[in-house]
Amino acid sequence: MANPLEDARGNIDSINDEIVEKIDDRMEEVLKVIEYKEKNDIEIKDENREEQVMEQFADRFEEKGMSRERGRQLGRLLIDTAIDLEREKLHDGEQSSK
Repeated sequence: MANPLEDARGNIDSINDEIVEKIDDRMEEVLKVIEYKEKNDIEIKDENREEQVMEQFADRFEEKGMSRERGRQLGRLLIDTAIDLEREKLHDGEQSSK
């Protein structure tokens, strides 16, 4: 007989894997944005875009009956993860040009 708790936890683990894959996909797109901005001498940090992303998450969370603030926090976490990736890329670029 299947254990509903273990089944649910297994499903959650699978969903977690999917989330990580989607975040990896998102970071690949972030790299494309960074590359474009660097080539076109556009400021990397865009506070208006950051606010837009956080509001998108807040809106989607609200639509699903979840906390807007938690949606904003998730948006902020993803933005911060992208900023970390950008810093790593810039640091790696500095290392390779030495």
